[in-house]
Amino acid sequence: MIYLHSICLNEEELPQGFPFNIPCIRSLEEMVFKSPVTFFVGENGSGKSTLLEAIACGLQTPAIG
Repeated sequence: MIYLHSICLNEEELPQGFPFNIPCIRSLEEMVFKSPVTFFVGENGSGKSTLLEAIACGLQTPAIG
């Protein structure tokens, strides 16, 4: 599995529209994650939430919220 270690925004290449025009987003500097972080990305209806709910059920944790 690929983990995300850090992210940063290149201010010169940022679009002017939402959400990049929000001051707190625009002023973000590099974020370094001390623990592995994974993003679930996909089209609407591709099963991202279903997968996370199944994992939560398997771990016997709340699957909502």
